[in-house]
Amino acid sequence: MGCLGLLVRESGCSAQGCAFARFALGLVLVSFLALRGIVRRRSFNLQAVLSGVGIALCILFYFLAIERTTLGVAALLLPTGPIFASIGEAVVKHRCPSLQETLLLLTAACGIALVSCGGGGLSADPWGVVFGLLSGLSFGVYILFNRLIPEHIDVPERTFWQSAAGVAVLVVPMLSTDAPFAGLPEGLPYLLSIGLLQGFLVLMLVAFAMKHLPAIQYGALSYLDPATAVALGWAVYGEQMLPLQWVGVLLVLSSSLAQSLLTQREASASEVCRTRA
Repeated sequence: MGCLGLLVRESGCSAQGCAFARFALGLVLVSFLALRGIVRRRSFNLQAVLSGVGIALCILFYFLAIERTTLGVAALLLPTGPIFASIGEAVVKHRCPSLQETLLLLTAACGIALVSCGGGGLSADPWGVVFGLLSGLSFGVYILFNRLIPEHIDVPERTFWQSAAGVAVLVVPMLSTDAPFAGLPEGLPYLLSIGLLQGFLVLMLVAFAMKHLPAIQYGALSYLDPATAVALGWAVYGEQMLPLQWVGVLLVLSSSLAQSLLTQREASASEVCRTRA
């Protein structure tokens, strides 16, 4: 996913058009894998649909942020998702966020403020930061509901419902945008890459990883996304980050990693309690 911002910019299409293509093209491919099982079991899963709404809004807001700020700033706001997910999980379970969760959220907020300080140009656009934060919040919604999907719903089926929900959510923004695919036909290879690779392959792999990896391992590996985006922004577009922004990066990533570790410990403790019972 770290290459996604580069593909969006090079496609020349709008954020709304790219986001719709990502889910629509992916839906076509995943349908061949999932529909047989869905028809046979007559399965419909609300959690998978809601997680699809979350990831669709996450991608839309992320693309809008890319249009208004640097690749690095947009990508580095995505790791706030696990923190938002933990707060949402506390609300769903009718409990107050713990002291650790509150401190991590405040730490991430300080990091976001530093990352958002910018140095002029694209990185100083406040709307880029707002859309970046909304992408992180939506990513948290995706993580939260993805954890609630029953185990018997396999990866192709959950990816199908997520892609279908994404298409339904994004069709309105796409149709309400003037010339959403203005970059075609020159940008067609990039748009196909967004839909077929990022919309199908990446979404399948992310669903598989979130289903089978511990939270701490998935959280650590997910930091390759913003690292790749920062590197591409610097190498391709000459985008620079201020030293103060790098401090913010460390605060955001460390708080997100700590949240993943906290989630893993809670899951391990719950498993031990169930085993003893």
